[in-house]
Amino acid sequence: MHTAAVHLAAAIESAEPRRAWRGAALFVLVGAVVYAALYGWSEWLVYGYGQKNRFFAVATAAPTAYDVVVLGASHAMPLDFADMNAALEAASGKKIANLSIEGGGVLPARLLYDYFATRHSAKTVLYVVDSFAFYAAQWNEQRLADAALLQRAPFDAALVGVLWRHDWARPLLPEYVSGFDKINNRNRFQPDVSDAELNLFARIYRPIAQIDRTRIRYLYPGEPDAATFARYLDAFRDLVRRARARGSAFVAIKPPLPPRVLNLIPREAEFDAALKAMLDAEGASLHDFAKVNNRDAFYYNTDHLNRDGVAAFIKDHLGPLLLGAAK
Repeated sequence: MHTAAVHLAAAIESAEPRRAWRGAALFVLVGAVVYAALYGWSEWLVYGYGQKNRFFAVATAAPTAYDVVVLGASHAMPLDFADMNAALEAASGKKIANLSIEGGGVLPARLLYDYFATRHSAKTVLYVVDSFAFYAAQWNEQRLADAALLQRAPFDAALVGVLWRHDWARPLLPEYVSGFDKINNRNRFQPDVSDAELNLFARIYRPIAQIDRTRIRYLYPGEPDAATFARYLDAFRDLVRRARARGSAFVAIKPPLPPRVLNLIPREAEFDAALKAMLDAEGASLHDFAKVNNRDAFYYNTDHLNRDGVAAFIKDHLGPLLLGAAK
């Protein structure tokens, strides 16, 4: 009797770990199924609300030979607001893809270009240059780390490969592959179109000196660091070489800026000289439009062109420039 009781107790004791493991496995399985369902739902929503997300645009466009691909930060974005890309195409006679992003420095531009190049081509790479993007990690590594950057990027093995290729982009892989930020996107039901395009583009800015100074202090919080500038200038050189190795011409432009803002930017003449020297050495060109089409009536805020400003810039300068490019 005693022996039977001992055996029963031992059997119960040995069964308890198995039940625990089965319970844990079931919990993990259920969690994985729920997560997979959320992932699939979030991915489906991307295709409904991706709109102007640049990774979405690259992924969903049929493989295309463009004449021009536009890279840069927010000063390049109004060229794609509303019907402006169509206006630029009409003025230049070129098929154009705009991949500019708000606050995007050299490294985000390189990431977008390399992803673009996995399925598309362009005769000319047009880079809209802002010196602030060469002076801080805020517009480069930190901008890449912004969860919003890839929340509307459809899952694509080609993008996984591009992220893996660069050590500065590799940290994005876990969140991109897992879809964690996509699942937790609070704006999942909102179109991926900027507030500037939706609500500001048609307005005319009324200049306020204090706001202008605050804006420049935000973009240029201190004296430019020479080592940081050299590092991002090298990264920019790599982008130029990458584009030219693919058979593309490389054209850099400086966008129109109002004098009240342009005069506040630190060491801009030194930046221009260094940039031009590098581009000349690489067989690329720089066109400085900072002082043209820059009446205050042409801006919707301190330094971004409004509809009338973009239309005038296209008509007077950018359209003719592209008309002679990528022939």
